[in-house]
Amino acid sequence: MTPTLVGEVGKISLDSIRVIEGFNPRRAFRSVALDELIASIRADGLIQPITVRRLDDETYALIAGERRLRACKVIGLDPVPAHILDCDEQAARILALHENTVRDDLSVAEEALAAREALDLCGGDKAATAKQLGWSMTRLESRLLLLTASPAVLDGVAHRTLTVAHAELLAGLPFEAQDKVAARIIEQNVSVADLREQLKGVLIPLARAIFDTAGCAACPHNTAHQRSLFGEAVDGAFCKNKACFQTKTSEAIESKRAALRDDFGTIALDSEKDPATYTPLVIDGAGGVGRDQYAACRQCAHFGALIHDRFDANIGSVKRPVCFSLPCNAEKVAANAATQCETQAAKTASAAAPAPSVAANHATTAASGAVPSASTKAKAKTKPKAPSAASSSGVRKRMIPAYQAAAKALIAQDTRVPLALAIVALEHMLKGAGLPVTGAPSETNPEKRIQTLLKLPIQDVAAHFRACTETMVASASVQRFSHNGLYAPVAACAVTRALDADLSPYFTVDGEYLGALTREGVNGLLDESGFKAWLSTQEDGEKRAKALANMKKADLVKAVTDAGFNWTGFVPAAVRTVVPASLKID
Repeated sequence: MTPTLVGEVGKISLDSIRVIEGFNPRRAFRSVALDELIASIRADGLIQPITVRRLDDETYALIAGERRLRACKVIGLDPVPAHILDCDEQAARILALHENTVRDDLSVAEEALAAREALDLCGGDKAATAKQLGWSMTRLESRLLLLTASPAVLDGVAHRTLTVAHAELLAGLPFEAQDKVAARIIEQNVSVADLREQLKGVLIPLARAIFDTAGCAACPHNTAHQRSLFGEAVDGAFCKNKACFQTKTSEAIESKRAALRDDFGTIALDSEKDPATYTPLVIDGAGGVGRDQYAACRQCAHFGALIHDRFDANIGSVKRPVCFSLPCNAEKVAANAATQCETQAAKTASAAAPAPSVAANHATTAASGAVPSASTKAKAKTKPKAPSAASSSGVRKRMIPAYQAAAKALIAQDTRVPLALAIVALEHMLKGAGLPVTGAPSETNPEKRIQTLLKLPIQDVAAHFRACTETMVASASVQRFSHNGLYAPVAACAVTRALDADLSPYFTVDGEYLGALTREGVNGLLDESGFKAWLSTQEDGEKRAKALANMKKADLVKAVTDAGFNWTGFVPAAVRTVVPASLKID
């Protein structure tokens, strides 16, 4: 199912179109098909426009139609007809996947890579992925299975030098073995039937199993029972039933994934993630995000673990913690590096300056051992806690009521707020109806438009409102207005963030919010809020803290909510810094 988006058709220059590497699910562009398309466009013109999305720098990112774009460049057709959309990158990727996966000429290997990307966009939900692609679960599972094939094998399938049946037989073998066999298949034109016979003799060391092998002891496929047959050629116990071994391994990996769900926002398999989309999460040193930021990262939906599912010596191993949001990670690493430089410079300056005298009776917080309350920490404006990249949908749902309550209060307090909301809705309706939008705003998403309007004085906001209403009543053509794409929680958050309103009267950390976090997320929140520091001052505090560290998530949430900590005035950084558009939850 592809999303429905409002757009317009126009002509744009070739120079303004950016092709983002790796965005197109299609990896192989066959020259014969391209030549045929060039001939068709020369004869009849470009019948189907390319699809692009508008970027902030007045350029466009290609969503669909790369082969058409290549043909237009060869011909010199400039400008080119284009369907121009105003959407974010995630919606664009979904459209690109849908555009290509419905075509018959996309190879099965390319479908496998597209399935991996779609699964990533759907947060690892296979049912949602199949629905998004319009595939059956059987088709999706078969394509994901191919991801255990080596890159060389997938490339062979994409270029039609190997069949999907070849790839399915090779998948699961070590990559080195796959590459060697694939080269021989291509060179000697080995049939699928012959390959199946040859692979019947493949032996898998039982020592590599990550599942309980007790049931393998009496199995007829265990070579340990056939010493006389294998003799000195096979040392140790090996499995001859590749299908059974793979099934048991997959079950063990999924069991491991389920066990990690309480601790991490994202748990993925090696085969499900492009290596270019994640990085180890480091606290200190090169590539470190810093301790404060790390506490916030633990509450993030992108805080995760990666399970190795390739059939080699590392199968079943877990990399943790891993960050699955590279742009955010790079931003936080850069911020930490800058902070470290500032701290070092301050230390150097302090060392060079003469030591100030201190009054004998001057008491400090550190000396007294006092721990500031949650409300005191929340109201301090000196240095805000580092935000997390993105919370899970369950956590974000718990934020929405607070933002909506705050926005309702702001509507009554600031006349610009109801006017700004009305302007955004009117501008979207006018644009969808093909009517001119006064001022041609550069912002293409509602929350940014709201925030821009709320920076203006009241007379300018009122002027924008009048211009929109005049267009509505004075237009010669009245067309059907389209859906304006604005969601109430998004608008509420945009208003509250734009006016830097205090959320503390409307948001409270409770059992539901804690339950929506992972176990790591809860622990990160306890650090951020001062809960752990407070607990250390209570009777049996150290003992209670140790008990919390070893609890399952459900028990941890109950223990925290029953502890008696005063959450008044505390709003987590993940709530205060949430991106408005992320509250658009189905």
